[in-house]
Amino acid sequence: MEPAKDVKKVKKMFAMGQPFLVDSQSGYRYSMVAHCPRDSSYASVAQIEKEGQALTKVVFQCSSCYNQFEAKQDDWGRMDIYVC
Repeated sequence: MEPAKDVKKVKKMFAMGQPFLVDSQSGYRYSMVAHCPRDSSYASVAQIEKEGQALTKVVFQCSSCYNQFEAKQDDWGRMDIYVC
């Protein structure tokens, strides 16, 4: 599946404290990915930080250049974070 921008799912992932979301009807597991600011390749989740139940920070690592960058809870609407 191609990554798609879905702010609602990303917001739910941050609130639930997981970088993935399972569709209860289909069983499909959506994962959080982001565009690398250095080369625009897709980056997967490398590390998470939580406070209580919610994610406070997600660190992504680019699959092409290995650049690491982070998204904090307040950034989810401004960054190119996708689900696939």
